[in-house]
Amino acid sequence: MRNRLILSYLIVVIASLIVTYLVGIFLVRQTLIDHMQSDQINDYQKVQSYFQGYYSSHGGWAGIEEATPDDLVNKDAPPDENGFVLVDLDRIVIFATEESLLGREVSKFTTLIGAPVQVNGQSVAYLVSDSIVGRTLKNFDDDILIRTAIDAFEAVLLGLLVGTIMSLFMIRTILKPIGVTISAAKRISQGDLTMRVPLEPYRDMAQLGEAINEMAADLEKNQQIQRNMLMDIAHDLRTPLSVQQATLEAFEDGIYDFDNEGLTLLKQQNTQLIHLVEDLRLLTLANSRNFKLFKEKVELGGFLKNILNSFESVYAKKGIQINYKTQPVDCMVEIDAHLMQRVFENLLQNAYQYSPEGGEVELRLQRMINRIVVILRDQGPGIPEDKLETIFKRYYRIKQDGENSPEGLGLGLTISKHITEAHGGKLFAQNNKEGGAEFVLELPYPG
Repeated sequence: MRNRLILSYLIVVIASLIVTYLVGIFLVRQTLIDHMQSDQINDYQKVQSYFQGYYSSHGGWAGIEEATPDDLVNKDAPPDENGFVLVDLDRIVIFATEESLLGREVSKFTTLIGAPVQVNGQSVAYLVSDSIVGRTLKNFDDDILIRTAIDAFEAVLLGLLVGTIMSLFMIRTILKPIGVTISAAKRISQGDLTMRVPLEPYRDMAQLGEAINEMAADLEKNQQIQRNMLMDIAHDLRTPLSVQQATLEAFEDGIYDFDNEGLTLLKQQNTQLIHLVEDLRLLTLANSRNFKLFKEKVELGGFLKNILNSFESVYAKKGIQINYKTQPVDCMVEIDAHLMQRVFENLLQNAYQYSPEGGEVELRLQRMINRIVVILRDQGPGIPEDKLETIFKRYYRIKQDGENSPEGLGLGLTISKHITEAHGGKLFAQNNKEGGAEFVLELPYPG
């Protein structure tokens, strides 16, 4: 990466210098032409009028070489004026104060810097100082270009040196925070989730550093959650398994009679294990987005009534009354009855867990235009406002003051939300103004 950056910077520097070199030569040449032409125009302004009149009166330059240069200079030019030549459009000297220059060809550059002799707005010849023509003639333009090119090339070399030094410095400045970030990312990938990217010295990389730090923090948090989950799973599995093992040993030793009561106890423990394993299976399916729904048409009012009936004996243990309110209309929906039963069982179990003894749980079923709404309200302590979304995260459980940790792994609400969303619905929590928590479940209703 370092070599590629250096090469990229050098290509940019060299390309920029080449463009600057070419443009510089052009601008220097053009500036020189403009300056020298301005001097020629100022020097030969009086002479120009004579040649303009001559061209107009003779219809061209015929016989111009027979004019007397000394009389012309003394008459129309300042006494200290240098000698000059008149160059036609073919770049041939047709008049000269120094006769040795007559008939000689000059370069295109010489005509560019000459003072134009114009007749009717058209240039018909050029006046140029004979010191310029006599000194360099055709080579004048080349000499200027060569000198300009040499100076510009030296400037380019100096610019290339400075650009290379600056490029190396900039590359070092850029690569240092990248190297630090890569090193931190490698340590995180190797399992050091406490590693963080320093942000203060490298503000240009702050966003990338913040993203990596957030990722590391999330990974560290998830790792801790997974550790806790494994401990909880081990604990939840160990308890029923230990009871089952003790019960079976008691049967073997003849301490307990192998009767219906013993079988009932084993079935309860076995059901608890199956329920735990099923929760883990559903959570895995939810994470992989691999839910397979077997939908069927169900009348939701009767469906909920049957689930409530199965919870009556459970709620009776705490003296909790169930208040079921529904509209006198059919609420036919297409759902996976098995999975949606798990959803409502989880919500009812959650309401039972947080409701006080002798309280009331209210269940309302409402049919809207395009959806069916089920609202389950308890009379518990409610949910902290900042936890209304957090409670749907896996393994999260709210611990009430002065109470032991809640039962279960904290998977029920997570699974319920995934199942509801797989049906195209929504599940969210809110607090009731009169107290207690409300869970609102919405399902699409075709109408």
